[in-house]
Amino acid sequence: MTTFDIGETDFLLDGRPFRVLSGAIHYFRVHPQLWRDRIRKARQMGLNTVETYIAWNAHSPQRGVFHTDGGLDLGRFLDTVAEEGMYAFVRPGPYICAEWDNGGLPAWLFRDAATGIRRHEPQYLDAIAEYYGQLGPILAPRQVDSGGPVILVQVENEYGAYGADRDYLQALTDLTRKAGITVPLTTVDQPVDHMLRNGSLPGLHKTASFGSRSVERLATLRAHQPTGPLMCAEFWDGWFDHWGEHHHTTPVAEAAADLDALLSTGASVNIYMFHGGTNFGFTNGANDKGTYQPIVTSYDYDAPLDEAGDPTAKYWAFREVIARHTEVPPAPSAAPPA
Repeated sequence: MTTFDIGETDFLLDGRPFRVLSGAIHYFRVHPQLWRDRIRKARQMGLNTVETYIAWNAHSPQRGVFHTDGGLDLGRFLDTVAEEGMYAFVRPGPYICAEWDNGGLPAWLFRDAATGIRRHEPQYLDAIAEYYGQLGPILAPRQVDSGGPVILVQVENEYGAYGADRDYLQALTDLTRKAGITVPLTTVDQPVDHMLRNGSLPGLHKTASFGSRSVERLATLRAHQPTGPLMCAEFWDGWFDHWGEHHHTTPVAEAAADLDALLSTGASVNIYMFHGGTNFGFTNGANDKGTYQPIVTSYDYDAPLDEAGDPTAKYWAFREVIARHTEVPPAPSAAPPA
């Protein structure tokens, strides 16, 4: 049986130090016929893990309904990750943000104004229990200790930027374990003291989200996570676009230098995004901080793979950086793999 644990300074795969080199690919933003191509290109860039959110509202448009067919076949996606020789880092939320409609929360949650979102409230927790009950049979048998690819599962998402309800986080942790999840559980927050303090619990492994000043921000994380592996669970290599704005890009050399600085500390990473994909239909989210700003249909994100799935200059720069720290496989060919 394969084991995956959190050690004093490292992640441990079968007891040996293992650095998570992950890239984000959201299965619900990529046509299922293209999943294998995108996953294989992640491996060819030098990554060993694929991260995905789970979009609760996409699976459950009505209460009591849970779709797992076509582009929502999470099991098939994770099986493809395994077939390509990769591990998986899964982030089920229930709130995922992700510039996705309603942050992944189903609209039917809001029919009753008494339902308390993202806090310890019975109606909300009952709905989450149903959601996790559907995920358990998909995720549990695909964990690494059962021969599958899943090595990490996240609890909530940047919760310290929203609240500080420890009873809620504990309830989510308990529901996650009840669903059969045995691998290490993580949280992620921006490396700001109050966010790291409020967004996690003892027993949940803290990670950080940032896109620059890697060494400084990992030091802040270390102050809140004295032992165990350091990990940036969202290394922002680009950004999303609002309607009416220019397309956001980040300088390739700067992004690569920050990634190199991060890896030089020995930390693990999840590149957000490796491949952004597309907000199909009306799944794009919106921000409202005094001004309503809807997200565009494209989720290109200026990622190493563009929206069409083609390697960009950032792909080759990141591959070169990763090659300084570990062995990388042969580069992808010009034509998509079969």
